Amino acid sequence: MDSSFWFALFSRNEPAHARSVELLEGFDGSLHTSTFVMAETASLVTKRATKAGAVAFCLYVLDGSACEVIHPSEVQVRAAWDLFLSRPDWDFDFVDALSFTMMRELGIDTAFTLDRHFAQMGFAALPE
Repeated sequence: MDSSFWFALFSRNEPAHARSVELLEGFDGSLHTSTFVMAETASLVTKRATKAGAVAFCLYVLDGSACEVIHPSEVQVRAAWDLFLSRPDWDFDFVDALSFTMMRELGIDTAFTLDRHFAQMGFAALPE
């Protein structure tokens, strides 16, 4: 789960909110996010909404019932950095590069995201 999806899920004013809620309610597989995505989302919610909202989001994720929070290894961080540097003309950020790296390593082929970069990197992206 990417920060763009998390933000839409928790922000009723976001255009993709209803679709994000619907997708998550109908999903019966396992969900994953990373500590980097959690930090990015908390920062986004703090800046665009409130710190209280960011705290509520983090508590929701950290309680473990929403999804598994994966902590990247040093090897994954270095591989993500190499990927980030290898595409100087692409505008995805380092957290995205880390997500791509971790997803490939874990065999995850679908991302809950509103970020076009996941599809550009060959992943299925929901909502479409």
